[in-house]
Amino acid sequence: MEKILAIAADQFGLFTAAQWKDAGLSRRVLRYRAASGAVREIQPDVFAVAGAPASFEQQALAACLSVGGVASHRCAAYLWGFRTFETAAVEVVVRKDHTPCRPGLKIRRTTRLDEADIDTRRGIPITGRARTLLDLCDVSPRYAEAAINGALHRRQVSLRQLEKVLHRVGPRHPGIQRYRELVVPFLAGQPPTESELEDDFLNLVIRPFNLPMPVRQHPVGRRRIDFAYPELVLGVEIESVRAHAAREDVDRNASKANALIEWRILRFVYDDVHRWPEETAQLLDRTITRLQAAA
Repeated sequence: MEKILAIAADQFGLFTAAQWKDAGLSRRVLRYRAASGAVREIQPDVFAVAGAPASFEQQALAACLSVGGVASHRCAAYLWGFRTFETAAVEVVVRKDHTPCRPGLKIRRTTRLDEADIDTRRGIPITGRARTLLDLCDVSPRYAEAAINGALHRRQVSLRQLEKVLHRVGPRHPGIQRYRELVVPFLAGQPPTESELEDDFLNLVIRPFNLPMPVRQHPVGRRRIDFAYPELVLGVEIESVRAHAAREDVDRNASKANALIEWRILRFVYDDVHRWPEETAQLLDRTITRLQAAA
């Protein structure tokens, strides 16, 4: 039993029936332990020792151990901490020649799951960051762009890794077209956005109202503007709701304002983007039109 407890300690309190057998223990003893409440079955042939705290990670690992798959799609995005994925249900992917069925568990099947696409996160087998982003382009195309932006900005994934997945996965993957649309501009030099609010500005203000697409993170000297129309010397700063009490924040903001003194800067906050996107779009459109006329 000590061997099983050691295994469970590294697996969120879990062990499998196969691990129990490898420890030299009988199936009859396992049934007795389950009946007495010393262990409980989480998934078919996957057990948790009594007192092991329940968690999302435990559920995800139990699913992986039960079906021989890896955490994937939105589940993997949550475990990797990708932007916009703050909650998730358990989702696993298996190779298509392996077709287990578990009621209540989302199991996806794929014809292509290379070893290069598999990683480990907190002891949980999981699709790698780049492969996860590709899979999101299939099941969550609306949020995939934000996830890619966030992963690049936080350096969770490299451009080379994104490109490798683009070439490694065949054209039959259901998310490949959307993935290519999103990744190719980054390969060509497009910088990622730096916050969810910047993503929201593009999706709620720029695109729905057919405004010209601005340049992202445009450099001006040592500073950068969140969004810019360089030909008009017009910039847009997306301000997160936060206090600027710290001395370094005050210094940084003052220095940036001085560097951008020749620019016309529009500043928008959360409510401008989420509560009044139409008014925000109209203001930006009027400003662009006026500057174009004056050029």
